[in-house]
Amino acid sequence: MRRLAVLALAALAVSCARSPVPRYYTLDMTRSAGAAPGPALEVGRLRTHDALSRADILIKKSPTEIEYYAAHRWAAPLEELIREKLDVEFGARAADADASETAGAERLILSGVVLAFEQVDAAAGAEAHIKLDLAFRPSGASAYDAPLFERVYETSVAAAADPCAVVEALSRALEELAAQIRADAARIAEPPGQ
Repeated sequence: MRRLAVLALAALAVSCARSPVPRYYTLDMTRSAGAAPGPALEVGRLRTHDALSRADILIKKSPTEIEYYAAHRWAAPLEELIREKLDVEFGARAADADASETAGAERLILSGVVLAFEQVDAAAGAEAHIKLDLAFRPSGASAYDAPLFERVYETSVAAAADPCAVVEALSRALEELAAQIRADAARIAEPPGQ
């Protein structure tokens, strides 16, 4: 019996020694060169699709199979990282600091669901894929009020099948989507008749 216990402990020690050390990632929170002033946008509540609720970075192996990087994780909940990156792109912090910029402007609130934020293994190689279902509401509106505008934003960009490269590509792809979101917000905020 004692010999069996020693063998079990040895097997456990070997398996623990082989466990990879976790690595943590965040999005690049530097404002992109393409970011431009636009209407006052605030990112409200974002929810993640169930498969994205884990801290591990998701890999879509095929249309019907997913897996996660074993030791590569998001440093914070994904919805918080996306919200922070969009705030940076929309200049929310700078706009809040400069009250004259926001004076008299109606603020639009974005909310929605993160449907995809992942590496996709495609025939041509790995891609960083993002899909966001977002609704625009005026400031002060309830989440149950009909949105002024609703759209699914989606993009994929080539990336090496490496977690560092995928995270960098996801950051760049989110910047592209932020430009599309900003353009839609400008159309919504445009006074009627213009």
